Amino acid sequence: MNSHSDTKTVTFLTPSELAQRWKLTPMTLRRWRRSGKIQAHHLGRGIRFSLADIEKIEAESKA
Repeated sequence: MNSHSDTKTVTFLTPSELAQRWKLTPMTLRRWRRSGKIQAHHLGRGIRFSLADIEKIEAESKA
């Protein structure tokens, strides 16, 4: 039996939100996504970046 406490909530950022967070242009993020430098998810007609993935990249860059 599954309970609601087993469900994970995933938070996503828009390209604009991530660009502001990293002080980059959305075009730079688009180039990085196309080159495979950063992973993105297609949700409907939009592109989103997983907050967990972003935080992992940030932690690795500080190490």
